[in-house]
Amino acid sequence: MKKGIRIAAFLLILVIALAGCAGKDENPSETSVPEQQESSEAQVPEQQGEETPPADYEPSPSYPEQSYQDKLMDRIPFDVDMGAGWEYRDLDVNGMFRRVSVTFEMQSYMINQDPCYTYYYVDIHGDDLWAEVVATGRAYLDEGVLEYVREYEAEGKRDEIFFTLFDYDFEASTFKGKDGKDYIVFSIPANWEPNTSTLVIATDQGKLLADNIIDKSCQVTLDGDDTKRYMDSQGNANFFSFDEDHITYLKVIQTVDGVTTLREYALEIENDQITAVETGRTYTTRDMVPELTDLSIY
Repeated sequence: MKKGIRIAAFLLILVIALAGCAGKDENPSETSVPEQQESSEAQVPEQQGEETPPADYEPSPSYPEQSYQDKLMDRIPFDVDMGAGWEYRDLDVNGMFRRVSVTFEMQSYMINQDPCYTYYYVDIHGDDLWAEVVATGRAYLDEGVLEYVREYEAEGKRDEIFFTLFDYDFEASTFKGKDGKDYIVFSIPANWEPNTSTLVIATDQGKLLADNIIDKSCQVTLDGDDTKRYMDSQGNANFFSFDEDHITYLKVIQTVDGVTTLREYALEIENDQITAVETGRTYTTRDMVPELTDLSIY
């Protein structure tokens, strides 16, 4: 009997204990769900949209891209450390004084180098016009000039060095456009490589309109009408010609049986715009003709 009572009592205690445990499990489960929701909401990052600029915000100004002419002087190294000379041609352009000026600058260590060259830049300036650079390049010193430069360098008279290089082949003229305005046209016997020449066309305000670079490494004799105007002072073919009334240039059209035929084109200018038209004249040669590029218009 006592044993049965004990078993009954034990079962009663076990039931009460289990009931108490079940109660404890239900309470945490009811409060845990809201806590998990709060936690998950805190972990979600806020979406970041585009920031609204302040009322007084002003965008940075945009600058136009530099033109070919604007970047010409960038081609001359910063370490040039000596002036070497200059030469110029003066013109009356639309009633205004204009000077086409070539300035030579060197790196002094080049004096003892072979080949030896000087950098140059060509600018147009004059009445109410600051210098506008229209060409840059590299000119190679001939034997006579190089001997003179090295002699002065050896005697410690570098500051007294002064020379001209282009002389007779530095030509400049005005050219009358179809609009009645004068334009500037000039040539120099140089560019960036040896045995070259350059034709340049610009406005009276120093705006570069066009240029043409000629390779004179081949000795070319032309046959045709008035070929002398296509030759420089050394007898080399320039393949371009100009004066107050015309600007013309030659372009290869065919080579047959060793004979090269070149067609002549004349330039017309109106409101700073350049066009080329055929003149009807042709020239021939049996010499090797270098590659002749078209006029570069800017």
